[in-house]
Amino acid sequence: MLLWIAPLPVPPVLSGDPEAALHLEEPLRAAMAATEGYGPWPSGRWELFLHPDAASFEGTMRATPRRGAQWIGSILHLRPWEQMKRRDLGALLRHELVHRRLAALRLRSWEEEARCLHAETHVRPPSRWPLPPAAVMQERLDRALRGGATREQAWAYGALRAWVAGKPLPPPPVQLGRTLETWRKEAMALGNRVLVTWPAERLPEDLEINGQRLSQLRGNTFLFRGEVRFGENTHLGRLRGTVKATRAGRGWNLRWVTTPEAWVAAATDGELGRDAPFEARRALASVLKRWIEGHPRGNHADGSLCPLTHCAVIRGEGSEATQQAMRTSPDLKLDARWAFFCGSKGGVSLSPREAWGDGPDIKEGAEAIPSDRWQIWERTLTAAQVKLLKGSVRPGLRPGQKGLMLGASGPYPVEELRLAAGRAFGWPAWPSNACEGEVDAEGRLHLQGHGWGHNVGLCLATASWQARRGQKAETILAGAFGLEALE
Repeated sequence: MLLWIAPLPVPPVLSGDPEAALHLEEPLRAAMAATEGYGPWPSGRWELFLHPDAASFEGTMRATPRRGAQWIGSILHLRPWEQMKRRDLGALLRHELVHRRLAALRLRSWEEEARCLHAETHVRPPSRWPLPPAAVMQERLDRALRGGATREQAWAYGALRAWVAGKPLPPPPVQLGRTLETWRKEAMALGNRVLVTWPAERLPEDLEINGQRLSQLRGNTFLFRGEVRFGENTHLGRLRGTVKATRAGRGWNLRWVTTPEAWVAAATDGELGRDAPFEARRALASVLKRWIEGHPRGNHADGSLCPLTHCAVIRGEGSEATQQAMRTSPDLKLDARWAFFCGSKGGVSLSPREAWGDGPDIKEGAEAIPSDRWQIWERTLTAAQVKLLKGSVRPGLRPGQKGLMLGASGPYPVEELRLAAGRAFGWPAWPSNACEGEVDAEGRLHLQGHGWGHNVGLCLATASWQARRGQKAETILAGAFGLEALE
């Protein structure tokens, strides 16, 4: 679908949620006109990808909840319309359109970002920009914008706004290496505890804990012990343990210290949902218990776990029923490196070696679930998307790893292609590793597959299906990992 926006010489192609994207026509026309003073619009095809949900956008972009849009090549990825309409849409679009207008100038990261920030509130650049910061400060700004920690990026944006306004730049924060070393020491001192860290961008400025809005209280750091209740705008339920909230820019960095058992129960509910069958919860709790035993120092460089699918989703403490499921879960005798689970196998199971080129080459049967929306899926990627994947993923497989040819080139690891496609085009673009594909004469890739995720380990769709039909966790796990995996 094309969106004809004057005065663009080439209209954007709409994808993702094209019907909702029609709401963008008037704001986009206004933003295009308001940014003409920053440079000509480049020729060539471009695309607006309006993501259907927040998880799709954040997973694709590896973005924080505060980021509303981001370019990947000639594709402008946007949050779902329900979120976009609650933001300052004009400022956001002006910022992103100026990025594209300036792309050909190849400015330094800090220079381009400063101009885009200025464009949020000004239709034309100033007659003269302030003198550039010192060379060492320019390098620090570039590093922070390219991939600095949350605190460094917040500093960089504040510094650029100050520079544009002709004000002194605030001093940079402590170097990341020192921060990581401090976090590692803190994690080592936890002993038999788990540290879960929410980055500042995932929590609102008006964070509410135990009925108190922290932004209205004096101080930058607050410590809570015991039962901790969050306001509705955090999408977090109750947590028990120690919670530390530290002001970070316009958000809050949240750190939850708890027991491994409490983390397992919370992650089980976060991944399966509280309405999942009891035996399915016992099965997933077994996998998570084994996994956390193999990660005593966390799963990130700072010694923490995250509340996302990279580690395990956390939405609040586990229910009483889930805590009971965790306490009675089977002892899974399995190498912790391969204690995995996925959303759905769609009836097709892969071994760790097939997925990652490492680990055991043993795979168990997978039951196809009639009600599973991911049992069979089909996708077609455009020639341009295929070209982008070829530039993102190196060909070559590890022994036993599942691969895919992209025309005459390859084979490429399917796992890496799937992850690259998810980050670039949205996770539904390439749902799972259990798939086959063929490139047609026009360069398009036609895919057909089964499941959602990497297709290794415990299938949550299968576990819930089997549990509803009376199967115990021990039987479910035996089918996922083999009888020898159970005590």
